[in-house]
Amino acid sequence: MRCIFLLAFVTTLLYTNFSFAQDEQLMGTIIGTVLLDDGTPGTGVLILVEGTDINTVTSVNGEYKLLVPANKRINISYSYLAYKTYKELGVKVAPKKPIRLDVTLLSDAVSGPEAIVESFEKREIDALHVEKADIERIPTTDGNLTSLIKYLAPGVTAGTGGELTSQYSVRGGNYDENLVYVNDFEIYRPLLVRSGQQEGLIFPNGDMLDYLSFSSGGFKAQYGDKMASVLDVHYRRPYEFEASVGGSLLGGSVYVGGAVYKDSISKQRKVPNRFTYTLGARYKTTSYLLSSLDVKGEYVPQFVDIQGDFIYDINEKWQVEAIGHYSNSIYSLIPRESSTTTGLFNQALRLTTLFEGQEISNFENFTAGTAITFLPWGGGRDKEIDTTATVATNLKLKLLASHYQSNENERIDIINFYKLDEIETGLGEDNFGEVIGTLAYGETHHFARNFLQANVTNVQLKGTWLYDRYERTGIENHHWLKWGIGYKNEIINDKLKEWRRLDSLGYTLPVDTNQVYIPNYIRTTVNLNSHRLNAYVQNTWEHKSMKHLFRMTAGVRASYWTLNKELIVSPRLQMYYTPRRYQNSIADTTKKTKDLTFKLATGLYYQSPFYRELRDLRGEVNTGVRAQKSVHVLGGIVWDFIMFKRRFKFITEAYYKHQWDLIPYDIENVRIRYYGDNLATGYVAGLDLRLNGELVDGLESWINLSFLRARESFNGVNHGVRTLNGTTIDTTYLSDAPKATDQLVIFSMYFQDDFPKAPWARLNFAFTVGTGLPFGIPENNVQFRNSYRFAAYHRIDIGASFGLWDRKIHIDKKYDGNKALFKKTSKHALRGIRGIWVSFEVFNLMDVKNVASNTWIKDFSNRSYAIPNVLTSRRFNVRFKIDF
Repeated sequence: MRCIFLLAFVTTLLYTNFSFAQDEQLMGTIIGTVLLDDGTPGTGVLILVEGTDINTVTSVNGEYKLLVPANKRINISYSYLAYKTYKELGVKVAPKKPIRLDVTLLSDAVSGPEAIVESFEKREIDALHVEKADIERIPTTDGNLTSLIKYLAPGVTAGTGGELTSQYSVRGGNYDENLVYVNDFEIYRPLLVRSGQQEGLIFPNGDMLDYLSFSSGGFKAQYGDKMASVLDVHYRRPYEFEASVGGSLLGGSVYVGGAVYKDSISKQRKVPNRFTYTLGARYKTTSYLLSSLDVKGEYVPQFVDIQGDFIYDINEKWQVEAIGHYSNSIYSLIPRESSTTTGLFNQALRLTTLFEGQEISNFENFTAGTAITFLPWGGGRDKEIDTTATVATNLKLKLLASHYQSNENERIDIINFYKLDEIETGLGEDNFGEVIGTLAYGETHHFARNFLQANVTNVQLKGTWLYDRYERTGIENHHWLKWGIGYKNEIINDKLKEWRRLDSLGYTLPVDTNQVYIPNYIRTTVNLNSHRLNAYVQNTWEHKSMKHLFRMTAGVRASYWTLNKELIVSPRLQMYYTPRRYQNSIADTTKKTKDLTFKLATGLYYQSPFYRELRDLRGEVNTGVRAQKSVHVLGGIVWDFIMFKRRFKFITEAYYKHQWDLIPYDIENVRIRYYGDNLATGYVAGLDLRLNGELVDGLESWINLSFLRARESFNGVNHGVRTLNGTTIDTTYLSDAPKATDQLVIFSMYFQDDFPKAPWARLNFAFTVGTGLPFGIPENNVQFRNSYRFAAYHRIDIGASFGLWDRKIHIDKKYDGNKALFKKTSKHALRGIRGIWVSFEVFNLMDVKNVASNTWIKDFSNRSYAIPNVLTSRRFNVRFKIDF
């Protein structure tokens, strides 16, 4: 299979190069005039076909003529100093049929409030930066934005939850070690979720997305106190009305966005006093997917999500934003029966189970936030202050306040009657595949009544000061000074009552004639009210010259928690160096250079515990738990190069994390069960490789390969590994043991391709494979820790999408500036629809039985057997999207 896949990939690569070589012999012509917003001609405006070295500049009258590849969709950018770059997307020109594109450029001073929402992170050298169009058609089973990260970023895996979870593990850290932001608001998730089947829709809404940035480690001091990664999501600010409707066999979504201006002139120039809104609603149901699991029964998963983001530019100095979110996830299961067969060639086991009872889980979440942004100087530039340099300064202050509430409950009362049989595996035997012996039968009873309410109130004041200095020698110096202070209040009310009883041959195990022993009995009531204070300061210095580019970000972050009375101070440093002639214009960046950038990052990354880290396996809360601590050191190389006249980026990073005061945990499906104390030390080391670019013109693809080693050691414990050697058991003692996230190799790929001679048809291919994750025997997973491993996880999802309607093709480009013709064609029945596409998808194409977790069964001698719980099998899906 791997050979076939590699052959297909190389063939596609060669075909792409050959097709482009043929097409570039046919050229089309674009003519037009570029005006500035004051009506004067734009002289010397740079006009560039993105991803190529094709460019021109306007004449003194603002006129231009541009030769472009014919019959290919291209993006054209118009750039001029001190004016906002304009882009014309999806242009297609026929040979010998010139088209006219007239453009008016807007001054940066006019679009003052845009400085408020523009993010410096969009220009990060190595951080993963993804636009909405890049990921819109990736086949996904859960509809969550974060589930796509494992295809796009190196060192990321979904863990044992597989395709059913939106959680992800980054470079040996669990999901609780990741930060998620939406428009600078920190995002939380429910705490009691224990399986991927229960997970609903996470906060970030892909329909409302403008772009996202993702850092796998070594991130800046401006981000919070976590040890693994940062996902920074930014929502759209539309300039005009837009909407979309989407649906599939797994749910649907509705999105509406738009802008309101004070008058027609403001609308034309997109000036202040602009009110923008984005609203999204989603519905998800996974009954169709869950029906393929081994456990047969009545699945009723219903997940609903509604949210909105509203931004009002009062003037050039003030901006107000309000964001709100509500989600309700209801998961109901009435199991009936299951049958699972597992084993090796010399021993096969079959677990047959009948069920009574049901499980109902409900997770309800509310988030409300508001932000006020103030630009004292309105985003303008100071006048020239001397004869040798020009200085530009800008100050921004932002006050954010948000509140998150989660109401969660689990109600479980299920009895299962099980039978564990041994199956004949001899191919030549008459009873091959039949039962030859019974190892265990009995019943287990799982009861839970768990109720949790979490309230988190967060207030942050952030500031940014931009200082630019431009010297006549061509040297530029930029400083981005950022600082912030914050206060957070956390109120947790938790009531736990949960137990399991195991019965075999009428005896509760382990057998005790004097009492009935019920393991895993938890009954606690917890009420916590704590306060956190945090502050940070950082400065990014960027030095540009004609010979090199150097960027350094140094910062420090501090926080204090009243519950454990611990003060943590976290210094962080990132440096980038590009030893080349720095390109000062867009035209220069299209030259066939092999630009290398070197990165070095280090720092202390402390993770103060949240509620789950305080609660141990018995449900008891330890308020004295200290923050987990880690020293990060990573180095990398970023290589930007041009191939097939398209831009590609290759990133490689090696990293090492030394960790102490760790809070060990076990993972059951997606549930993280902590030991509730700082019991271990450890380390994580690895190498990440990523290649992304447009293998096919206009379509971004990714390839990721990661190597990882994550180890930990309990304080005062000699960890061991037991192996069977004949009839004896050999024990080997080690200095450390695998973490639950230890995964040697992770490979993922997302590839997009157009069908030959049918650019409206697209193939979307997502592939991931990873070596098995470790696990241990429940209640006995300390000394011989995580001694076993699941089978390797591998999965292929594929989709073929077809564009049924594109207004730019069918209407907009036909009239070519002729208003009379436009009025005639504007009566088209679909003139109000920007695009329609439909996708046919196949999940788990190879029908692989990947494992999510184990069911542990004891035989008559109290010996434990691990029976795997598999994830979903092959499923077909139909998805559509209508954009207005």
